[in-house]
Amino acid sequence: MTDTVKYSLIALAAIFLLFLYNMNSQKSYTLNGQAIFDDNRGEVFRILISENDKEIELVRTDTTWSITQADSFIIKENQIDKIFDRLLKVEKEILITSKEEKWEKFGVDDSLGRHIKVFDKNDNEKLHYIFGNSGQDWQHNYIRKHNSTDVFRTNDNVYFLLNTNTTYWGTKPTQTDDSEKMNIELDN
Repeated sequence: MTDTVKYSLIALAAIFLLFLYNMNSQKSYTLNGQAIFDDNRGEVFRILISENDKEIELVRTDTTWSITQADSFIIKENQIDKIFDRLLKVEKEILITSKEEKWEKFGVDDSLGRHIKVFDKNDNEKLHYIFGNSGQDWQHNYIRKHNSTDVFRTNDNVYFLLNTNTTYWGTKPTQTDDSEKMNIELDN
């Protein structure tokens, strides 16, 4: 074996060892988040979303969701799915602050933030979080659990899902919806 081949193999082994060391050290920078809601979807019977003086209440009866402020509206099932598939699956990643005087900066104080409360069938509160959307970071939100001082950054921007407009969650029934309902009732 010539000296050139020896030096090449030593250099290759050194590069490989540096690669393994780099991969191992990069693992310490991986963010491990924790979802804000880890219970079963079937345990949720009421969701209350509020911002300032506006609020919307979504209530489940059996498998059907309705809006208490507009019970004649037909609920948009895809919006309900987004609550469970995205909003309640958002993860707390990084602790930003534990100082109450910084809440306003991140939009998570009681008056600036958007609140979500989730209740079970016995009307027990399962969770209550306050979301804020202050700053230039459009990919993340800030979140604080009610009665906690810790403010976290989330792994996803879900602020827009905390909408208090009834038309975001439901639609007015159309004439065709009413006539289809009548035909179904007449058939039975």
